[in-house]
Amino acid sequence: MDLNKKISRSDNYVFNEVDGELVMMNIETGSYASLNETGKSIWLQLETAKTLDSVIEGLIAEYEIDRATCEQEVFPFVEKMVKDEILILA
Repeated sequence: MDLNKKISRSDNYVFNEVDGELVMMNIETGSYASLNETGKSIWLQLETAKTLDSVIEGLIAEYEIDRATCEQEVFPFVEKMVKDEILILA
């Protein structure tokens, strides 16, 4: 995955925090998704579009995790979110 690609939120989702999780609804389809703490952190970082590298750096600082482990966790998550059209990769 290209670390210099920009990631942004889809405009099709509204969200709210419920019991520590971020619950999201697609306003076009009515489908729901929920994000755990790490997913929520990624979503909140993307208030404005950022590069994947910048998101990873933010997570490393927040969770004090090594880069390799962070990338192993973040890449599949971002790929799934892009596939589900929750995030946009440009």
